[in-house]
Amino acid sequence: MEEKVRISPFQLSVLTILFTTGTTFLIIPSTMTAETKQDAWVSSILGIIICLGLSYFFIVCGREMGRKNYIQYLEDVYGRLLGKMIGLLYVFFCFNGTAALLSYFGFFTTTQMLTTTPIEVLHILLAILIISVVRAGLEVLARTGELMIIWVFLLLLAMIVFLLPDIQLERLTPSFVASPMNHTKAIINFVAIAGLPLVVFLMIIPKHINRPDLAKWNFIAGTLIGTGAVTVIIVLCILVLGASTTARQLYPSYVLAKTISVFDIIQRIESIMAGIWVISIFFKTAIYFYVSVVGFAQILEVKNYHFLTIPMGMLTVIFSTIIYPNIEFMSHWDAKYWPPYLIIMGFIIPLFTLITDKIKKRFKSKKASNSTS
Repeated sequence: MEEKVRISPFQLSVLTILFTTGTTFLIIPSTMTAETKQDAWVSSILGIIICLGLSYFFIVCGREMGRKNYIQYLEDVYGRLLGKMIGLLYVFFCFNGTAALLSYFGFFTTTQMLTTTPIEVLHILLAILIISVVRAGLEVLARTGELMIIWVFLLLLAMIVFLLPDIQLERLTPSFVASPMNHTKAIINFVAIAGLPLVVFLMIIPKHINRPDLAKWNFIAGTLIGTGAVTVIIVLCILVLGASTTARQLYPSYVLAKTISVFDIIQRIESIMAGIWVISIFFKTAIYFYVSVVGFAQILEVKNYHFLTIPMGMLTVIFSTIIYPNIEFMSHWDAKYWPPYLIIMGFIIPLFTLITDKIKKRFKSKKASNSTS
């Protein structure tokens, strides 16, 4: 039904960092600055605090689950039929997330780099990699993450160093002028992209962690580092490009890398940003796909999930071509419908499930104590 592997708490933090930064590096700076202008860094810091609270909440949920995964926990709390129905919602959520990330990858690559390449070809190529790593298993994905996380931070550090001469601190002024409503919208966008999707880790925590007692702080640390790195990118976009330019760009962090020019020798190294993003989106897509496949296998009660990877991968590629007809639709959907959808899937359902489980356990304990007396 599922693989019996265990990953280390450090590997969990690595996967959390890569998952958190997946699409966030490229997209979030423009959405944040569109709402709060040069105060976007304030909104992002508040967003980090909420994301840390969410990661702790997911740890609490995992503690109640014991050695069950989330689908098993839903069946335990709501009963087999209703639990499977709610589990299907999460399978579709992860399936939808996989297809959306394939579309993100295709749109970015065809508009910024390989402009003459058919977008379907890019979807298929990334899907083949995703299917391969998911078939290899969670442990292989985690070990690959350990190797690639080093390159992500080296590339990010290089970009920060090269941008230092272009920083203009006056671009942060005037400060604290955004309205509370604009801050609220920006924070919701930040949390919806960086924090609430972490609910998928309930399929990993604590069941597939070899030291569950250490998972808490590694998961929280991974969330902090990932969201902190995103905040650094937001601040750099404001300091170098300015808030208005950042808000107008679809991929401001990519444009940011284009501005690098050190003595007219080191310049236009936007491939650094592209490399960071491709690595992180690969892992975010792989985690989404892994959870969707394993979750579906759990619902079907089959012994091995591997045979589902190819057909579900093919369906994901097909769905990725229709989920977002164009970039305009993608931006509209992500701004209007994605945050409330994530709030329901990433907070309301887990919270209600946790409360229901607590009530059921208290009921059982009272019943047991009455029967003994």
